[in-house]
Amino acid sequence: MLELIRRQSQTRRRGVRTTTATACGLYPAVGAPSSDPRGVIIGREIYSGKAYIYDPFILYDPSARERLPSGHALVLGKSGFGKSSLEKCYVLRQLRFRDRSFCVLDAQGEDGVGEWDGIARALGVTPIRLVYGGEDGESVRLNPLDPRIPGQYQFKILCSMVEIIGGPLASESEFALSVAHAAAQARAATTERVPVLSDIHDALTNPEPAMLGKREVGIEDMVRWGQPASLAMDQLCSPARDLAGLFNGPTTDGIDLDARLIVFDLTRLPREGEAMPLLMSVIGPWLRYAWIKPRDSVKRTLIVEEAWHILSHRPVARLFEEFVRYGRRLGLSFWAILHHLGDLMVDEAPEAAAILKLTATRVLYHMDKAEADITADYLQLPDWAREALVDGASRCSPGRAVWQVGNRMHLVEHIRSATEAELTNTNRKMTEAGSESQAPAAPIISMRKSAA
Repeated sequence: MLELIRRQSQTRRRGVRTTTATACGLYPAVGAPSSDPRGVIIGREIYSGKAYIYDPFILYDPSARERLPSGHALVLGKSGFGKSSLEKCYVLRQLRFRDRSFCVLDAQGEDGVGEWDGIARALGVTPIRLVYGGEDGESVRLNPLDPRIPGQYQFKILCSMVEIIGGPLASESEFALSVAHAAAQARAATTERVPVLSDIHDALTNPEPAMLGKREVGIEDMVRWGQPASLAMDQLCSPARDLAGLFNGPTTDGIDLDARLIVFDLTRLPREGEAMPLLMSVIGPWLRYAWIKPRDSVKRTLIVEEAWHILSHRPVARLFEEFVRYGRRLGLSFWAILHHLGDLMVDEAPEAAAILKLTATRVLYHMDKAEADITADYLQLPDWAREALVDGASRCSPGRAVWQVGNRMHLVEHIRSATEAELTNTNRKMTEAGSESQAPAAPIISMRKSAA
């Protein structure tokens, strides 16, 4: 009998023919393929239990398992579900790598300081605070005419600032502003100083005749053409105006652009009005030319809280769209943090739509049903992701999010150490002491230069 069994040929099973809709039921233990194992640990994949690792710079490399077209990320979701905790832990973990540098535009906070204040000070970093009127001793000023910004880009900033305050510029006003810009640079050069916005204001209100092609434009025409721009400059330069002190003057000395973590505290600026979009229009180009150094090997990440200040204002989005588009050659990863995609009129702002399309990573936290539908339709999410976004009690409970990295999608739980949980906790005033779950502690390494 044994000989008979040994002589029998091995049996073969016929292949199972099925559809992708039923395959997950036939093979329930098969998880989605994991991402590249190089990078920082975010947490764990919910369905497979594997560690979830992410680094946009590594995933951009051709050797990655699935190469990303860009290092930019979009983070969406309701408050209280883990957006700020994720970005803060990501920065803390990435700072352990060499050649990593971060700049954070911190627009959230309480008690007069930003949410990043605790992390910055734990690392030995002093946040850069911007306030109205320059009355605060800790406040700083950013000059749109900083010599580190190329002249042609200075003019783009000026146009954006005037449009934010006074609306779209007519071609005549744009011509008058360009002439005033050239005159301001020339006048400042004669006195060997840096031009400032008040030089632009003076040149607009007391112009010289200018040549438009072969036609000479007289002083009266120059005054009339430049009036919209001069009224905008008056709001930025006049000491009696709210915006005085933010931009009119040389850039404040002592801003350490070589620090590995730079935090701009914007919490003293009002959410509504012109101050925030004006600041964004200046800070984007200023960081591009003053912070980023094309010849070094540092990988830089710019994190923008309340990014709707950029995406919902076309003049600002126009400047940032160019900045983000060149992220590959600049070694830049841009993170836009938003609450609701539905608040943006993307169809009316092609620059904002371009920025969103340039993001190759989308991290989506819990949303209401209507907002989840808008987001799923715009980002073309599968049905399971649409359903997970609405489930704030289980699948997308606090700390869990749908991660879309390139063509791969996972449901990921962000895991924090006890130290990270303490530094990233923004619910202290709404929770009882000791109610936070305990996790293993992890050390924080100070970034003070004296400690090196």
